Amino acid sequence: MLQREEVLEARGATLLDQTGSKIGTIQEIYLDQETDQPEWVLAKTGWGGKGSFVPLAEASMQGSDIVVPYDKSQVKSSPGIDPDGELSQQEEAELYRHYGLEYSEQSSDSGLP
Repeated sequence: MLQREEVLEARGATLLDQTGSKIGTIQEIYLDQETDQPEWVLAKTGWGGKGSFVPLAEASMQGSDIVVPYDKSQVKSSPGIDPDGELSQQEEAELYRHYGLEYSEQSSDSGLP
């Protein structure tokens, strides 16, 4: 499990896939509303590109960088969600589906009803 303090210091660090290839640069870290633990990062994947939300559920640290089990193409094709404000329950469910993660409204990590 990722340590909260390590992840919060990862803003500006590199997001890597499991082979060590760069996916992008971490722009922002989003915390779970209920647990206050890091749940998502927003990664910039290219010049002028939009930020993409990436779940931290199966992530690990490699030095100051974060490694996720997704490749760059999957991250770049994630749903285009406005990074300003909180993720709605619908947006979170859409992201979970995109990354092949199980989502339940009752057990949502965001603590949303």
